[in-house]
Amino acid sequence: MNRPSRSGFALIDLVAASFVIALLLAIGVHFVQHARIKARATGCRNNLRQIGVALAQYVDIHHMLPVIELAGPGIQLAHSPQALLLPYLPQTGNIPYDPARPWYQQAQGIGAATIPVFRCPASAHRDPVDAYQARRTKCPIGSLLGTTDYIVCKGASDSWCMEHGASAVPRAERGAFEIGQPVRPSDIVDGLAATIVFGEGTAGKRWLIGAHSPIPRSALEVEEGHSVPAFNFWCWPFLNTLTDQALTRVVATSVFGTTAVSMNRQQVVETIVNTEKLGDCRSGRGDQTGNAVSGFRSDHLAGSFFLFADGSSRFLNEEVEPETYRALSTIAGGESVQYVE
Repeated sequence: MNRPSRSGFALIDLVAASFVIALLLAIGVHFVQHARIKARATGCRNNLRQIGVALAQYVDIHHMLPVIELAGPGIQLAHSPQALLLPYLPQTGNIPYDPARPWYQQAQGIGAATIPVFRCPASAHRDPVDAYQARRTKCPIGSLLGTTDYIVCKGASDSWCMEHGASAVPRAERGAFEIGQPVRPSDIVDGLAATIVFGEGTAGKRWLIGAHSPIPRSALEVEEGHSVPAFNFWCWPFLNTLTDQALTRVVATSVFGTTAVSMNRQQVVETIVNTEKLGDCRSGRGDQTGNAVSGFRSDHLAGSFFLFADGSSRFLNEEVEPETYRALSTIAGGESVQYVE
């Protein structure tokens, strides 16, 4: 007698089909993740290029990069470079920032504005931020502040030495942005294509500040009950000093970055100024001088994007040779640097 034939999957067929489906899903997830990573990198690069265009327009009008000037007594800056670029950036025309007045005389609440071009697509932190540093120091424009993931290059020195209200950092170690030092394109003698002007300085849960100064506590903010993320704020060019820190117990970063600190260093070095040693121009001597500057950092894999003085945006691997990294951050170091992305 003929047996009736059976249709359907055998167990081995089901296993094979499941394996193929799982493989296809894994491949699909991989390509989706890769596409997202690539899109975030492209978005970050484009942000820096737009900042570069704004910087070029600023230089066309003022014949120099935005100058970081002191305002009032002590170490208080008049403006952040990011704020001075607002008129030249997209989607910022309705923000009434007045460059004729220092940041602390701006309209209440203006610092809470979020600037799309200052936000890296790879960053996951919130924006704006209720900044504990602003609350503890009674920031006159409020504590709700918009962030910036892009900070200016101070060069290869973490010294805050000054003379007559201007940076006295040795010329060979200076970056494009030093206090009281106007920089024209002709001053960038190392070459526009070989000089960093902006770089990434992201924040969030991965990037917690480590107290570099000798205060009797770690990066754990006792009263706040949590560690302090390394937020930077486009409207608030806060420079913390050892004297003020003794009263407020605040740790903070700022709108400056230095290559004296390795890229993507964890914990993030705080930015701190020792007003008693403004005549000490030694770099990399934070333990002796009390001065420190945060490094560049990003949420991209294995490196960060930087804006160069020629307007190009390039990715630097975090394994870049320290000498090359520092050389790329100075305007007149005299080095000959060829870095291929």
